[in-house]
Amino acid sequence: MKVHIAIHLNVEDSISASRATFYVKDSDFKKDADFAVGIIAYEWIQSRRREFGFRRMEIEKVIWDEQHDITDLVKQIRPIEPPDDLPF
Repeated sequence: MKVHIAIHLNVEDSISASRATFYVKDSDFKKDADFAVGIIAYEWIQSRRREFGFRRMEIEKVIWDEQHDITDLVKQIRPIEPPDDLPF
C-alpha cells in the first residue's frame, strides 16, 4: 500500500516540514492502518533526527494521506530494546 506522510518537526525552535511517499505492507495495513503508518513515520523521523545531528527535536504534527492525524500515536512509539542475555 502506498501512503503519503507529512511531518512537521520543531528543531531547536525552527519548524521543518517534510513530505514523502512510503510503501506499507498490505498485511500490516489491514491489521491496523494507523499503527502501520505510524511505525514508518517514526522510522523516518529517526532518520531525520540523525540528519539534523541529534539536535533537540519535537514532533509537531504527523499526517498520512492528508486526512489521518497520527501525531499522538507516533509520539507514543518507542523502540524495542534487545534482550540482555550476556552472562556478565
